[in-house]
Amino acid sequence: MSMTHDGAHIVQLESQTELLESLQMFTRLDSNVICVEGEKGSGKSWLAQRFLNTDKKIQTLSFLICLPSQTAEQQRSVLLGQLLSDSFCTGEETLVESLSAFRKDQDCKATIIVDDANLLAEHLLDELSQLVLASQANPLWQISVILFTEPNAIDESLLNTNPKPEFKRIAISPLSDNEATDFIDQLVIPLAHIDSEKKKQAIHHSALSVVNYPGNLLALSESHKKPVVCWVKRSLIALIIILLALGGWSWWTSYQARVQDQQTEADVIESTEIKQGDNDTLANQTSAAINTLSGAESTLSGDQVEAPQEEDTLPQAVTDKTLTVGDESDSEQKRVVVPSKVVDALLDGDSPKDAKVSSDEMTSAQASSVKNTGSSLKGDQLTLADDVLLAVPAERYTLQLAAVTKQQEAVNFIKMYNLDGKVRVYRTIRNQQSWYIVTYQDFASIKQTHEASQELPLALQKEQPWPKSMAQVHQEIERVK
Repeated sequence: MSMTHDGAHIVQLESQTELLESLQMFTRLDSNVICVEGEKGSGKSWLAQRFLNTDKKIQTLSFLICLPSQTAEQQRSVLLGQLLSDSFCTGEETLVESLSAFRKDQDCKATIIVDDANLLAEHLLDELSQLVLASQANPLWQISVILFTEPNAIDESLLNTNPKPEFKRIAISPLSDNEATDFIDQLVIPLAHIDSEKKKQAIHHSALSVVNYPGNLLALSESHKKPVVCWVKRSLIALIIILLALGGWSWWTSYQARVQDQQTEADVIESTEIKQGDNDTLANQTSAAINTLSGAESTLSGDQVEAPQEEDTLPQAVTDKTLTVGDESDSEQKRVVVPSKVVDALLDGDSPKDAKVSSDEMTSAQASSVKNTGSSLKGDQLTLADDVLLAVPAERYTLQLAAVTKQQEAVNFIKMYNLDGKVRVYRTIRNQQSWYIVTYQDFASIKQTHEASQELPLALQKEQPWPKSMAQVHQEIERVK
């Protein structure tokens, strides 16, 4: 049986193929309770998913992943929602009572798969056993229950059901040495991105110290994986250091320019004050000389002696104007301010004309990348997504949110939970009646569907969404054609 991990193809495992064939044999011959036991990491979930994908002869599949927080009513509602998707069940009645009410005189061929069955709520294991006994007594029914659990976690002797059904037990054994070697070569080493023979031999050597379960072997890829993240961290740290250095250099040059401007301005003021003081001193000296000459002129005049003309020897008139730096006054001088975005663009090596990007262009670019492939509403008209769903590979899964018999009910459901464009609706025929099935996205594994259901709004989680294989969706769509 070929096994996959996160979409990667793995080796064909003969031991897993034998387990799958045993499950198919028990479910096709008669109604049975099959208990598949295996340690943690032994591949129980892989086996369950493979059974869902390969057994196409089962008309109805019901899959339940048990959680510690679930109540019996919640687990019962999930099972009935899948077994009786075309009927209304409250979840308060037992499984036998609900099936008897809606399928008493009808053919009913189904398989119920329970993962982590050791977490089944109280009395629900009794109800599953009673359902198998009822199907064995009804010629129109064939219902089998497959319980995936840890070893010795379920004891049928403790059941309150009388008589008790026979439990068919299948144990999952570790992989053989050859299977483990192929498993490591075709999955573990590619996941670890290892290309050197020395490291490959190190993984094979590490495998000798663990039990050959798929989970234990996969864990080896984490311990030997290349430290790709370290290079990313180093690159980010180097980029941050460069940005900080550029920012510090820009601040330092700006600071030095401001200091130089202030120093130049102070030198100009000091030079102006010195020249003003020199002019005042020269004016005082000239005034004293004029007074002295005037006194001498008066003395000579009294003695009738003609004084010579000495006007040409006097100093020039004193002016109070001082020299200035440049041709413009302080009030006319202006400082040029460069926008910060242009400076950032120059530092990044871009042209200043590219420093500004329109926010409208960014918004339109982001909006153009969004594509709606879901069902859309135009008033009360609903666009079905049959072609979109048929294009999804049959190996994937989806979440069924609702199943209604009228298109208007589907429209009301989408409007109630604001799901326009987020879900895909298709039409099918059940018991000669039209049904509209509301589905949500598609996923690679059952585990991913469960995780997605936990992220839905609480109001929508109360509708008990359940995983559904795309192969079954394709079959239901083809019924209409």
